[in-house]
Amino acid sequence: MVKRSKLVRRGVILLGIILIIGIYGYIQNNWIEVDRIAVPIEGLPKAFNGYTIVHVSDVHLDQQAASIDHLIRLVREQEPDLIVMTGDLVDRGTALETSGLDRLCRGLAHIAVTYAVTGNHEHDHDGRAEQWREIVTANGVKALDNQFDWVEREGERLFIAGLADSIPYSPELFRDAAGAEVPMLLLAHRPELFDSYASRDHDIRPSLVFSGHAHGGQVRIPFLDQGVIAPNQGLFPAYTAGMYEENDVRMFVSRGLGNSIIPMRIHNRPHLPVIELTGEAVVQ
Repeated sequence: MVKRSKLVRRGVILLGIILIIGIYGYIQNNWIEVDRIAVPIEGLPKAFNGYTIVHVSDVHLDQQAASIDHLIRLVREQEPDLIVMTGDLVDRGTALETSGLDRLCRGLAHIAVTYAVTGNHEHDHDGRAEQWREIVTANGVKALDNQFDWVEREGERLFIAGLADSIPYSPELFRDAAGAEVPMLLLAHRPELFDSYASRDHDIRPSLVFSGHAHGGQVRIPFLDQGVIAPNQGLFPAYTAGMYEENDVRMFVSRGLGNSIIPMRIHNRPHLPVIELTGEAVVQ
């Protein structure tokens, strides 16, 4: 009887451990973290002080961390002035026309002006990037691969530009905007190309880069805030999450919202950054 009681007790403990691990795993892969960050921008026009940008990246439909409707509601709750999407919205194993990409783009574009660039999963095979462009533009999102535009507010404006996946930054892509003398926002999927974005050799450089791709390093080491592995960066990658600065250029890297080849996140919840631009220094 005593032996049986011990077995039951051990079984209950084991079941409890499995339940705790299951709950933790669910939270880590489904509970989106809204991350609010104030970012000082030198020369920011006064009309853009407090301007709010929601950064959506690496959703990987149909392997997203949250349903499309839930994500749209969550973005709406942030009351953004602008939405930017930095690639890998659809997983390479999913057909674009059945992925829900149209519904995601339509829902976000109804909230605020929305821009997007491609990631590596949108370039999976010939013609996929062009099909992606057709879907996003048909549903109200401005595709910005190797293109630029102006964001206007109260008679003032910012310069926003985008890079197609894997394209290093070159000011020649945006030469028509030279001399504008207003801050540039750059959408670029790959953070490992930060040296290219921030090089002092460029006469036109971004003030703030939005990037993704690294999935936060997939597993983050507690207390060290270090990711373990990321595509194109390998083990213990340099750029996985949060803000980086080089040569007066800032880059914010989203940990992304979905999973792809590696199906699990650990200590690395899905990430929805909300960037507030400020013309004044931010005290940390």
